[in-house]
Amino acid sequence: MNDYLDIFDKFKDIKGISDLYNEVLLLRTYHNAGLYQKMQEYIKSLMSKYYVETYVWNTVNTQQPLTYEQSYINAENFLCAQGAKIIVEKAIGYKNRLSLDEIFFIESRI
Repeated sequence: MNDYLDIFDKFKDIKGISDLYNEVLLLRTYHNAGLYQKMQEYIKSLMSKYYVETYVWNTVNTQQPLTYEQSYINAENFLCAQGAKIIVEKAIGYKNRLSLDEIFFIESRI
């Protein structure tokens, strides 16, 4: 599997996945363009949007990012985990839409 957005794309009909898909795209746009300050601001806005989820994430992931690259990776991992959680919780019969590798990937992120 190349990119977890390929999995998210299969679940855009599930509430919240379409938003996460677009959030990942914007995060990647800022990162790939080298707009690191905008990326940091965007990450902060995501932290506000997902306040409770961010709190839980930070209690488990206690090593705070020190560089822009670490911030980007942490945000990507966070958004991926949020999407996996939504898929497992809300997409009835989600396994029917996925390959075995994709099922393993999603279930390993929650």
